[in-house]
Amino acid sequence: MKWKNKQIYPQLAIHSLFVALSLLTVLTVVLQACSKHSSEPEPIPIQLYTGIRTRAAVDAFDATPVCVACGSLSGSYTQCWDGVATGNEITLVPVRYYPTDGTPVYLRGFYPPAPLTEDGTLTYTLTGEEDLMLTAEQSGSAENPFTADTEKMLVHRHLLTQLSFRLKLDVENPEQYSIRSLRLNGLAQEVTLSLLTEKLECGTPAPPVVLYDSEKSGNCFPFEAGVAELPGFVLVQPEAEFTIDLRLAVDEEPENDLVYTGLPIHFEGGVGAGGISYTVSVEIPDPSSLDPKAVNVTATVGHWEDGSGGNGELVTRHL
Repeated sequence: MKWKNKQIYPQLAIHSLFVALSLLTVLTVVLQACSKHSSEPEPIPIQLYTGIRTRAAVDAFDATPVCVACGSLSGSYTQCWDGVATGNEITLVPVRYYPTDGTPVYLRGFYPPAPLTEDGTLTYTLTGEEDLMLTAEQSGSAENPFTADTEKMLVHRHLLTQLSFRLKLDVENPEQYSIRSLRLNGLAQEVTLSLLTEKLECGTPAPPVVLYDSEKSGNCFPFEAGVAELPGFVLVQPEAEFTIDLRLAVDEEPENDLVYTGLPIHFEGGVGAGGISYTVSVEIPDPSSLDPKAVNVTATVGHWEDGSGGNGELVTRHL
């Protein structure tokens, strides 16, 4: 028995040593993993804040889908993030995080969402109803995050020009006349927006925009005390030339209409500016005058109208 015990004890010692070494190895690996994990900072989610510089077709964000162009260098955007804007906050979907190495991200918001090309451009089709908006570039990092302060917000500004229309008829009995149709010529069918230069490049002209049509509404639009203010507005590209075509009804027979075509719009300041609302005043002289004057169409700066989209004719005002 003593000889057997002498054989067993060394085996037990070797086995115990093996177990101890195995446990030590496992413990070392666990400690190293924990040490590595504890040395990495927790990722910080990006929270963005927004606003609209002036009120327009999108007068407030209410679960509005927006896009945010992102890059690691100023003016160079390699990603496009989806977000939802409500009130003054943008919630990114999915959640995005600041770089853990402390480097900044450069962001620029735009509306409505559109595919971002490699050269940093967006393309939109215009119908007179779309409201295009863009923010200035902002940068943020884990140590210097985006905040609700104005200098760190993605404030959207309007890029297009807003037009509303007011017609004045200089006759003794204006009630006998009414507007059968009014159309706008010169809207670009497609525009390309550069995020780098913030400029809009216009494509070919779109078909005439129907501002009013009695065939769609069912009735001609009346004059009251010689004035007709069409409800709503239309959104057009800035710094462009526009004309209108007008048909005035004198009775129920369209062949007796007074027709005015290609009337140029003369803008206050020379051209229509982006983010500015204009009232287009159409002054129509007495058609029965022996020496009729030319119809005068001028656009003067007005107040940007609130709204929420288009309706196929003018974008309807919310009164």
